Amino acid sequence: MSSLLSSVVSSEDAPIMVLFGGNPYRRHEVLQLISSLGGISAHGALSEEDGMRLLATLPRVDLVLIGGRYSEAQRARIRGHVREHMPATAITEPGWHYPYDNDAIVADVQRKLGRNSGGAHP
Repeated sequence: MSSLLSSVVSSEDAPIMVLFGGNPYRRHEVLQLISSLGGISAHGALSEEDGMRLLATLPRVDLVLIGGRYSEAQRARIRGHVREHMPATAITEPGWHYPYDNDAIVADVQRKLGRNSGGAHP
């Protein structure tokens, strides 16, 4: 793998997702997974600070994914910020609110973005 993804951009009016991750390889995998759904722009951060910068600089954020490496204190700060400053933004937390696997991530992302999942992801 020569070039790891840090974002995938769809159309201008596509839902925007911010991924709070901690591992560049897993970030790449999750961004590929999101890209395979089509019609979603996703931006990945590798730290809480980078993720907060993304939240502040993007025109809007429809969904925040908090990865498995974040502590409860970090999660509380991220959730609190989103609830206070971005009340219309959904939050998904694989490994905390549902099993940490690709099919579960796809299902929750689609549900939170108001899409019909149409079955399991390949």
